[in-house]
Amino acid sequence: MQLADSHLRLSASDLVAFFECEHLSALDFRVATGREVIEQTRTDSTELVARKGDEHERRYLESLIAQGLDVVTIPSPLKGEATEAQALAQTTAAMRAGAQVIYQALLADEPWRGYADFLERAQKPSPAFGDWSYEVADTKLARRAKPEFVVQLCLYSDLLARVQGAAPQQMHLVLGTTERHSLRIDEFAAFYRRLRRRFQRRLAEEFVGTYPERVEHCSLCRYRDHCEARWLADDDPTLIAGVGRTSAIRLAQSGITTGTQLALARPAERPRRIGEKRFETLRDQARLQVHERTTREQTYELLPLDEGGGFERLPRPRPGDLYFDIEGDPFYEGEGLEYLHGVSRVEDGELVFRAFWGCDRAAEKRAFEELVEFVMAARAADPEMHVYHYGSYEASALKQLMGRHGTREEEVDELLRGKVLVDLLTVTRQSLRASKPSYSLKDIESFYMRAREEDVTEAGESIVRFEKWLDTGDEALLEAIERYNEVDCRSTRELHRWLLDRREEAQREFGVELAWHAAPEPKEPSEESKEVEEEGARLEASLLDGLPEDLASMSQDERGRWLAAQLLHYHRREEKPAWWAYFARREMSPDELVDDAESIGGVEPDPDSAPVVDAKSFIHTLRFPEQEHKLSPGGVVDPATGKRVDVVEIDDAHGSLRVRRDQRRADEPLPQALIPGGPYNTNEQRAALRRLARVIVDTGIEGPDRFRVLRDLVLRRTPRVAGVARGDPLVADSPEIGELKGLVERLEESSLFIQGPPGSGKTWTGARLIVHLIERGARVGVAATSH
Repeated sequence: MQLADSHLRLSASDLVAFFECEHLSALDFRVATGREVIEQTRTDSTELVARKGDEHERRYLESLIAQGLDVVTIPSPLKGEATEAQALAQTTAAMRAGAQVIYQALLADEPWRGYADFLERAQKPSPAFGDWSYEVADTKLARRAKPEFVVQLCLYSDLLARVQGAAPQQMHLVLGTTERHSLRIDEFAAFYRRLRRRFQRRLAEEFVGTYPERVEHCSLCRYRDHCEARWLADDDPTLIAGVGRTSAIRLAQSGITTGTQLALARPAERPRRIGEKRFETLRDQARLQVHERTTREQTYELLPLDEGGGFERLPRPRPGDLYFDIEGDPFYEGEGLEYLHGVSRVEDGELVFRAFWGCDRAAEKRAFEELVEFVMAARAADPEMHVYHYGSYEASALKQLMGRHGTREEEVDELLRGKVLVDLLTVTRQSLRASKPSYSLKDIESFYMRAREEDVTEAGESIVRFEKWLDTGDEALLEAIERYNEVDCRSTRELHRWLLDRREEAQREFGVELAWHAAPEPKEPSEESKEVEEEGARLEASLLDGLPEDLASMSQDERGRWLAAQLLHYHRREEKPAWWAYFARREMSPDELVDDAESIGGVEPDPDSAPVVDAKSFIHTLRFPEQEHKLSPGGVVDPATGKRVDVVEIDDAHGSLRVRRDQRRADEPLPQALIPGGPYNTNEQRAALRRLARVIVDTGIEGPDRFRVLRDLVLRRTPRVAGVARGDPLVADSPEIGELKGLVERLEESSLFIQGPPGSGKTWTGARLIVHLIERGARVGVAATSH
């Protein structure tokens, strides 16, 4: 937002800012019009994100040039390379000339300006240019498409439509992973138009009456320090740990608008849409934080004991215990890089630290393998040892590294199944309540460590230093990161000791003997499972026998055998994340599940609804606080017991659900939370892949026997169609449905793929071909992850 010649100039960034936070637009307006001077928050991390975004954009530009495409670059008015009028004229001239790609195109329609990363020529006529038109492509450093990206692309596409006289059909995102997403504009146009109208209306009102609501964008916002000062001055309730934006709105509806009011609130002031237990939790958290804020005295309170949770998540301490922390760079080559694994353990009475460095992709794999081997050796020396960490990042990173590099799968599975990894954040949150605004390690460690004095004290700083090392090779930067990681490992160990002391305190305070967390007994596989596993191993060994190590050096037949071997493990690999998520949710408390986007937490019996008799069952009405979830009746589990729950209805509007339960289970507690079940049973699919492998082993990949279509698939062969020579085009550029029906009729034990971007008619076409085949007496099986 800029003031030029007494008029505001607007950009896509202004519309995105309004989408993220209306108060951000208000501050931009005040600064642009000179009504307020606000010091903006700039950090090394925000500058790094901007620089990495520019690098990603340049790499994509270079890839287009390397493809031999005609790329026209427009001089930038923002860099003083040209005036706006010159940039606009050159953009239009390049479009009229039919340039394949236009880089840094300037589009305008007063008062809007749009600097599109790329305009790509599309073979769709337009009134302005004749046989062609253009579509917008934007590069984004993120790993997934986000709503704010779509808003920006919609504005660019709208401005582009005014230049070429026709609306583009699609817009494109090139993510930091290099993955390209094509989106149909029609699917987002109504939302975009409504957002733009609302922005223009609020702009005309000069954004009066806004307040800095806490939103996801706050961590990246240039006015972050300004808003935080406002929150402190206002005693905003979102400064209380656990009070998010939705909870703050609910509290305000009951007249609770400050942290102090929340701390002093009576049970009768509880908002209807916040459960009793959660309200009590938030109130007690506020009381502790307000106490520390006013007295400077930090305090904690032990929580009532919950069987199997809290302190009972702590295993018995062992001499071989390890303390683990990872440093990762999310900006490294799209996927990110886990560049340092730090591990500490006590040896001869001293805490000894070891670093496993992996500063490029190949080294990342070696460091991961060395770390896993180190942990497994420690486990062999002390089978009851555990690996302690703080937060979910370490466990998630190990799973990702296992999948990314396809190595140490059995070892990581053993660590996960044996509950060897212990998350001390979960223990802390379930065991005690602290007078801190967050439960980050840096906040909690003030109870047991003095303030840090090292050069690097935050994870964001370590990423900046690592990126500087990539540019400079200065080893002092890595040394500073390693010292930071070592302190994190030491802090994790000191936290463990502090929690053990608090465990003793809890036993004294509550007068009970707490159990140590025990590793689950390994489940002995059935004889049938053993036979299946042994057969899979034999088939895999036979398929891989004699193949070269390097995939690139394999012949087509060898690659087919290699792929058939990999498919034997496909379903086992695919179901792992679902099982990991399932067991992780089973260890979460009902309150923690409120914040899990897949589950429903904080479930309580509805005191106003008595159970209803239904045949031999009772139907119970339960209620839950407003939250995001993806559950529907069927396939729902009680995390406390692992048993299926027969959910009859879920009513999000009223925060209620109904469950059916056999009358013989009337004495059992009702669920306090609901989670999705585990993955689907895929035994039949796995058996089918073993049958394919057996035939390939017996008769060869080229054999004349069964599964000719599947052999062609693993060999990546072109379709076999009667009357068409192999390798010749099958259809015209835009075939009619009748032509496609004739094509599928002439398939000879082969397959066809229907490809195209979203909205191009793949499902429509496939459905009609299926119906056509059924009408001809064919049996049609549909295999897909959806449908």
